[in-house]
Amino acid sequence: MSGDDRAARAEVLEGYFRLQLMLADAVAERTGQPLADCVLSFTNLHRRFGLGVPGAGPVAPVWERYVAGLAAARTLAERVALTKAAFIEGLPESQRARFGCFTHDPPDADGVVRIHFSSQDSEGDVGPLASWKTDRRVDELRRMFAAIRAAHPDAKTVRGSSWLYNLEAYRRLFPPAYAASRREPPRVGLNGTSSWGQLIDHRGYVKPDVEAAFLRNLRQDLDPAEPWRVFPLRPLITRAPIETFYVFYESD
Repeated sequence: MSGDDRAARAEVLEGYFRLQLMLADAVAERTGQPLADCVLSFTNLHRRFGLGVPGAGPVAPVWERYVAGLAAARTLAERVALTKAAFIEGLPESQRARFGCFTHDPPDADGVVRIHFSSQDSEGDVGPLASWKTDRRVDELRRMFAAIRAAHPDAKTVRGSSWLYNLEAYRRLFPPAYAASRREPPRVGLNGTSSWGQLIDHRGYVKPDVEAAFLRNLRQDLDPAEPWRVFPLRPLITRAPIETFYVFYESD
């Protein structure tokens, strides 16, 4: 993404950035934690800036400058402006191989492959889970799992974590046993998109109805020990043997 493209994208994501900063600010105010710590822990901005999982490497200079600016900013508007500028300065958000809307992590030490979804198909000005796009998404998954099988014979299990597993339009893309395994985790991290993704549409604009519910919960029900509960939908975790996927997409 070029600098001009990132600047245009930052304008689209402004509302998304604002809501994330509002949650971080609310947790900081109620707990006395530094705002910078709350932004790192309870938003996905570190990843949105292309800096990867927080704590997985040395602190990037762009992040150091960003949190220094947050400490000096007096208003939410100033913090949003700083966030947009840091996003423009940042790196591409993912270096993973992409299969349309899907990416995956390499198997971890236990052979677990984590899969990820992002909106990459706005044809017809509708989202990527529209019913007439189902075959596209399934084909992307078929190609991705063929690539995993070829590159990672040590892969044993597939795991997902996303608010999207609440939606039949998403679950129908996967083997039934995998979709049926969904359950709510005891704790939810907020530095990815497993919760935050539900706030924006396929273009990146905040969904008004979801925003209203989020803000109402933020005002009335925020528990700093469980901040993920302000989101209208809980992320669900899913798990199944990878052979289930190989058989499902080969026979589809």
